[in-house]
Amino acid sequence: MTGRKTILVLLMLCTSASFAQTQTKQLTLQEALTLAVENSNELKLSKAKLAIAQAKVSQAKDQAWPEVKASATYLRINSPDVSFKGAEPETDGDSEPGALASFANINSIGLAQLSVTQPIFAGFRIRNTRVMQEYLNEAANYDQTTTKNKVLLNTAKAIYQYYQLLETKKLLDQNLQQAKQRVTEFANLENQGVLARNDRLKADLQVNNIEYTRTEVNNNLQLAEYSLIILLGLPDNTSIQLDTVGMFKNPSFNTGDNFEQRALENRADIKSAQVQAEAGKAGTQIAKASRYPTLAFTGGYVNMFIPDVVTVTNALNGGLALQYNLSNVFHNKHQIQEAKAKQLQAELSAKIVNDQAKIDVRKKFLNYQKSLEKIELSKRSIEQAQENFNISKNKYNAGLMILSDYLDADVTLLQKQIDYATAKAESMIAYYELEESTGTLNKIF
Repeated sequence: MTGRKTILVLLMLCTSASFAQTQTKQLTLQEALTLAVENSNELKLSKAKLAIAQAKVSQAKDQAWPEVKASATYLRINSPDVSFKGAEPETDGDSEPGALASFANINSIGLAQLSVTQPIFAGFRIRNTRVMQEYLNEAANYDQTTTKNKVLLNTAKAIYQYYQLLETKKLLDQNLQQAKQRVTEFANLENQGVLARNDRLKADLQVNNIEYTRTEVNNNLQLAEYSLIILLGLPDNTSIQLDTVGMFKNPSFNTGDNFEQRALENRADIKSAQVQAEAGKAGTQIAKASRYPTLAFTGGYVNMFIPDVVTVTNALNGGLALQYNLSNVFHNKHQIQEAKAKQLQAELSAKIVNDQAKIDVRKKFLNYQKSLEKIELSKRSIEQAQENFNISKNKYNAGLMILSDYLDADVTLLQKQIDYATAKAESMIAYYELEESTGTLNKIF
């Protein structure tokens, strides 16, 4: 009885382990893109940078608010030796000591203060700091959009490359089955003395070659699947089943100039560089602020208590504070030079990004155009390879062609079929790369 229970427990453990090993995930392109956006560490990092930029905007706005400080001090003092020049403490019998004599008995001091400072003019530093941080916050927003587009593109590329490997494996499996059937037929013919052993060995060699290629493709397929799992944030024991419905479409083909214009209007990295150049201008104005005087309203409230000497309560004060650091007029020029250099650097960077964007769009446009042409060429190549294979097979069966040429025709047909699957996947990758180069990829999905 105990043995039966042990067997049942082992079976249950094995069953649960098998379920834990693999979880099948039906996956469409859109689902993959959604998961990538939700789980991308790059996007999370970009959001963290955006949060920092937003916090700095709030900090810059806070500088316009009054500065309020409260303090309280209590000090214990030893019994000091106090002497007053030119005056002696006056005492008359039972009368109280003189006013100066009471200072000699001080043993503690209490002081409470509340101060308020409201800046009125700070050389436009507060305003320009807020403006600069708002520009940098806007740039962080654009950077997040750029990151999202790159995440979408990388995910789409991973999906289509995975599809390409799946199709290659499927074609290899089909061809391998046909090759093995051919070996069986040739072995029968060899046994009957109709076929030379050398021809059967050539057929065997072709099977081995296909199996070798299939092993390489399987290894690449497993690696591609695991990379997808990591990219999408899925559990490691996930098995992906790709749903190809809606993965392939024929988008409208515009001119290169049209794509370039869209890039200049929509690319987030161009807009980010532009607003960073504006932030550089505000940075120059901040550096110049030290050349101006500062003016602020100040107010305060004081309570002071010195035992047996003085008690001050409800002492209010208010007024204006003007400060002008004259040395800044001379020494601040180096800070201004640095700020102007940073401003120029930001402006030149914006021009460089703009030029690089044009080149990027042109390159992606030509690549997409080439990918469409490769699809048409692959279609024709399959038709030609299929016809060549049929003719070769008939000639071989009629004894008009050697086996090597017949097997070469089979390999050529297989290669053209793989080329077509590859061309289809690469054309969609090229299309999404083109859309990413125009800054509109996030609007498609």
